[in-house]
Amino acid sequence: MKKIFVNGLSALDFIHKVDEIPKNASKYKAIESVISVGGAAHASIAIQRLGGQAYLSSIIGNDEIGQIIKQKVLEENINLEYSISSDIYNSSFSSIFIDTKGERLVVNNREDFKEKFKFNYNFDIFDGFLFDTRYPENTLILLNKIKDINKPKLLDAEMNTTLEMLNLCTHAAFSYEGLMNFTGDENIKSALRKVKNKTNTNLFVTNGPKGSYYLKDDTLVNIPTIKIKAENTLGAGDVWHGVFVYMLTLKKELEECLRYANISASLKCKHFDTLIGIPSMKQINEHLDQ
Repeated sequence: MKKIFVNGLSALDFIHKVDEIPKNASKYKAIESVISVGGAAHASIAIQRLGGQAYLSSIIGNDEIGQIIKQKVLEENINLEYSISSDIYNSSFSSIFIDTKGERLVVNNREDFKEKFKFNYNFDIFDGFLFDTRYPENTLILLNKIKDINKPKLLDAEMNTTLEMLNLCTHAAFSYEGLMNFTGDENIKSALRKVKNKTNTNLFVTNGPKGSYYLKDDTLVNIPTIKIKAENTLGAGDVWHGVFVYMLTLKKELEECLRYANISASLKCKHFDTLIGIPSMKQINEHLDQ
């Protein structure tokens, strides 16, 4: 069983499907509602569903929200010994409204966490690593601690991404929006080329129903995904990153890793409940030839 260290923000999401996004101060009735976890916790569940063992490294408050987050990840047999329980940090949570067209409104309650930790862990036991960038100082501390470990290190390269972070990882995956924000370039090929000229890290871009992209030499390669009717795209990126890093630890060919990650994220989006939709390896394999 592959052991994956997953570091980043874990949050609780209160998700409501509504006929239309609220525009006025009034009462609205939800068509459907669900409570889910997001961020690093969501990626960890994706790893578990494929047969891996996720070790979640998040800062979780000792509050009611934090207790629910812990309960949901423990139900998935995720290891929490590398997570930090805090009496001074309020756990992150969001209220999310999704209309019947898939548009969404997100109201987030998230604290900046300024406390620094030493993270004196035994990192040699892990087969792979996944990091987000929401708490960049702690991310850099951890990346520097494992810089001499020759294992897959994937960066979920969104806000706060720096060149130093990229250089400390073996792989980095931007969303299209993340790449555009990082480079100021709306063209995927030229944006990837700009980043590639500054780093030796393997770079990728996810772009929803269009699948994912990477540069092979100087040719832009698109790995498509399956066609689905999306009910809820929330957390698709988390699932993609969790599956991609897990497949890397299995030493699969790069494009196979991308196909598995694409399909898993698409299958998740078929369900309004973000946790029910996270697929197993068997479910992904059933869609490989589509």
